[in-house]
Amino acid sequence: MKELPERSQLGTEEKQQIKAFAADGWSVYRIAKAVNRSPHTVKAFLSKPEVVTDVQNEKSELAVIYQAKARKVVESITDADISKASLQQKSISSGVLLDKSLLLAGGLPTFNVQILLQVAEVLRIEDRRDDPPALPEAQE
Repeated sequence: MKELPERSQLGTEEKQQIKAFAADGWSVYRIAKAVNRSPHTVKAFLSKPEVVTDVQNEKSELAVIYQAKARKVVESITDADISKASLQQKSISSGVLLDKSLLLAGGLPTFNVQILLQVAEVLRIEDRRDDPPALPEAQE
């Protein structure tokens, strides 16, 4: 990793950027690279109690904004939009919407890990069947 120059304390704009990036879920290392500061500096700043509170508040505000936007998007979907969607788009959308509705209603979707592992194994076997047979290596 390249050596970062020694710099003075974080400026007001840098602090705001760091808090915004942290609220968006960025890692300390990613934030440090974006603001050209050491991960240690970023981590120390983010560990201050008042900064932790600010980041949590920003996350809460973002959650409200994202929820409102998601509602607008879902409410804007018309029957005509649905009829134009491909089967794949409809399948994926219905699965995501159903899972979300179950999460919101408190009923978490469940699945059987053993069945998923069996399906993965069947897919691996099928994939191997589709591969062309290996050619023998030439002898020198």
